Amino acid sequence: MPRTPTFNQPPPPGHVWADEASRLSGRAVETLYKDRQKQKRTGHSDGPRSVDVGRKAAWRISDIETWLNQQGGPGPDAQLLHDSRPPEPARAAA
Repeated sequence: MPRTPTFNQPPPPGHVWADEASRLSGRAVETLYKDRQKQKRTGHSDGPRSVDVGRKAAWRISDIETWLNQQGGPGPDAQLLHDSRPPEPARAAA
């Protein structure tokens, strides 16, 4: 399994490194890097666009927010889905 890169310096203002981009976007770090490779090859990306900062990859926070808005909003709320299920049938006492 690939290691998540670590950085000794803070990202530029308005940007985040891969680990924070993963947390904000909900995509795995590996997926972000796959999206980045596709972006470099084709000019299109399935995830938020990345930028080069020296020899490192960074993601603009505004690009992550734009990408999330294009996805149709947040996914279903797990608690709401749980609460919408019918109750489990009661078991007969043995």
